Amino acid sequence: MNKGRKSILNAITALVQMAAVSVIGLVLTKSIIIYFGSEYNGINSSVNQIVNAIMILEGGFTLASNVALFHPFSEKDYQTVNGIVAATRKRFIMVGIIAVVCGIAVAAVYPLFVHSEMPGWLISAVMVTVLLPACFNLGIVMKYRVLILADQREYIISAITTVAYVIGTGIAIIAIHKGASLLIARIIIMFSLLANYVSIVLYCKKNYPWVRFDVEPLYEKIKGTKSVLVMKLTSMFYMSFPVIIISTLPENGAMLASVYAVYKSVTTVVGGAIGAFINAPRLGFGALFAEDRKDDAEVLFNQYEKITCLALSIVLGTTCMLIIPFVELYTIGVQDIRYTNNLMALLILMTVFFETVHIPSGQIIQMSGTFEPYRRIQSISCIVLVILMVLGRALFGLYGIVGAVLGTAILLAAMEIVYTGRRIFNRGITSFLVNVVPCGAICSCMTIIGFSGIIKSKSYAVFFMQGIVSVFAVTVVAVLLFSAVDFKGMKDLAKRIWLTLKKNT
Repeated sequence: MNKGRKSILNAITALVQMAAVSVIGLVLTKSIIIYFGSEYNGINSSVNQIVNAIMILEGGFTLASNVALFHPFSEKDYQTVNGIVAATRKRFIMVGIIAVVCGIAVAAVYPLFVHSEMPGWLISAVMVTVLLPACFNLGIVMKYRVLILADQREYIISAITTVAYVIGTGIAIIAIHKGASLLIARIIIMFSLLANYVSIVLYCKKNYPWVRFDVEPLYEKIKGTKSVLVMKLTSMFYMSFPVIIISTLPENGAMLASVYAVYKSVTTVVGGAIGAFINAPRLGFGALFAEDRKDDAEVLFNQYEKITCLALSIVLGTTCMLIIPFVELYTIGVQDIRYTNNLMALLILMTVFFETVHIPSGQIIQMSGTFEPYRRIQSISCIVLVILMVLGRALFGLYGIVGAVLGTAILLAAMEIVYTGRRIFNRGITSFLVNVVPCGAICSCMTIIGFSGIIKSKSYAVFFMQGIVSVFAVTVVAVLLFSAVDFKGMKDLAKRIWLTLKKNT
């Protein structure tokens, strides 16, 4: 199977995974809020993010191993591949054990810091059910995942994960509606995740029978782990810490964490929808750099960036218009705290915008293996984020924390875009502005419409119809505006998409 077809399959399955996981995740969140209250949902969201933070112990070895495998895998140098995965296996077994010990220790002390009426033992128990499958994935399964990624068959992981998550979470939701406790629901989800990881192992053993883990580990082939660790550290602070810190606020910390988590869940759907398209080609770029085809990578990157901004205009623009009506509908009947919050919605939507526009640049930096400069960019961002978050919590509370994330997103986007344009590709800022300015204009206009109160949704059926009409309208506006600004670029992009689809059908 060629790279183009694999990229298409990766994109399609990632989109299906995003849709399924996001929708059923929102149903789970709503069930927890309705049956247990906002505090329980805030704690559930917080412990998930704490476990994500503990996974920083992975140390960037996954990405570094993945990049190291591209060349020997394409050359079918299985001796080198085995050496790399043997090194990966040894590292992850050790890290998995450390993660379990650290996770259990954190589970024991976290209840002392959170402001919630939820019993401390229950908070710890819920965290353990999240921790165990994550550590199993890290210590046992990750060495197999890097093989699948190096083979550019990410669609296999997406398909297996989708089936396991939908079945497991679906059963958990039914159990909650039948009167089961939150702990029982988390145990059900835990076993579905374990089944997911075991399925990935079985797939690899069947399809890569030549893989051996008992050979001499080639640690020297895996470069840039320190740089990737810094990237992981920044990502952990950026994605996990806000909801954790919000949960420690003295006034309704757990409930405010629930409010934040609901808005993040909605924008996660947005990020997942966009990511399904724009993350799929990243492995192909890694292969191009491994084959020393930098000129081809630059041509594709220009179109990659344009389609990212076009997709962002459509998906985020529609979200800006409908996020407040959705939250009002989604939390109808919830009395313990008010979920409709225009300022929080605005800050989070702006964060998603800046998070997404620099994804192509970030992917290129990673896939080209230029980890050292990436470490400097991530180090600066991490330091700024910590400082802003500490000051923000102390001075402005909830909005200071959310604003710190937005400020860091802007800084990170600027540094990655400039580095990619000047150091990896020889391109000016004009090429980027041609794409991002129309995108920003569309999202701004849709935000004004959405926050004006014009759109009201009385039922999910009405909301669904509003969503269809909105997507169509925003798509037409986006295509017309992008074509008016850069007609030749849009024409070349359409031609590229057509040829790719024709070639792979």
